[in-house]
Amino acid sequence: MPPPTTTAAKAERLLNLVIALVNTTQFRSAAWIRRNVAGYFDTPSDEAFNRMFERDKNELREIGLPLQSDGNDGYRIPPTEFSLPPLAFTPAETAAVGLAARLWSTTTLQSAGEQAVRKLREATLDGSQDPAAGDRDWQFVDSVLQPQVRTADPAFAPLQAATVSRRQVGFDYRKQPDDPPVKRRLQPWGLVSFRGKWYVIGNDLDRGGQRTFRLSRIVGAVSATGRQGAYEVPADMDLLEQVRRVAEPNDERQGRLLIRPGRAVGLRREATLVAAAPVGVPDASDELLVPIVGLWDTARRIAGAGDDVLVLEPADLRDAVIRILTAASRLDPELAEVNGHG
Repeated sequence: MPPPTTTAAKAERLLNLVIALVNTTQFRSAAWIRRNVAGYFDTPSDEAFNRMFERDKNELREIGLPLQSDGNDGYRIPPTEFSLPPLAFTPAETAAVGLAARLWSTTTLQSAGEQAVRKLREATLDGSQDPAAGDRDWQFVDSVLQPQVRTADPAFAPLQAATVSRRQVGFDYRKQPDDPPVKRRLQPWGLVSFRGKWYVIGNDLDRGGQRTFRLSRIVGAVSATGRQGAYEVPADMDLLEQVRRVAEPNDERQGRLLIRPGRAVGLRREATLVAAAPVGVPDASDELLVPIVGLWDTARRIAGAGDDVLVLEPADLRDAVIRILTAASRLDPELAEVNGHG
């Protein structure tokens, strides 16, 4: 009596058939397949074998495998049509893969990342391209691009592990850099890097609903609690868009600035000139309007221009610039990263 048909047995039989038909230069007859391919030689009758073999042939063709026939009960799969094309990366693609591996090197994915990059490096240096040129691309990533990705936040690794295993986490968090830390409980959905800073998005168990937290504001250790797979991540969640809404909120206002002639070129590029400085008047400034694309991002850019820029309005933009400059004057790196999230 043949063994019962299961999904696993069928998958194994199809895999055996593919291996047998790829690793040959000859057409294999149905009789040969029945005698030599595991999964077929236990069929109780010719009729049962023929039905099974016809179903398997149709399934292979449906999934795109180029099953050839010689018209005389012989079959094979040409290796040249079955194999993937040679793998080659452009320098930009090599850089992207290398940077991803550098990111993983600071997390629990380090081993998997190193193994993946090693295999990709070997695949791209298999003779399909100039080995010296290909190896130079990887060396460029190793030596030049490595410092570009930084995940110095100690909260990253435990949050990443909790996100993968879908476990609840707890941590102390400062909404503003000079606020006292508050305990928060979160079901993390994902981690996103935006404008050089890392954020975790998830379901806030204390306040209810979706929240975004900046990793640099987490104080102390992140602790994972509860069982794995304790929650589901929303299928339609666009994590990057959620972070963008918080880190770059829509603000239709404009900041009115006085800028010394010829200074703060970066701000001027997106500004609208209201009134130019009068010619011949000492210490006169141009009056300009700049769009406020995120209050704190705009304030940081203005603060970077120092005393070449004076904020006339709005008041909250002026206060934010003053706060940043005051923090910088104290050489306090935590306060110098003023922002408003969480």
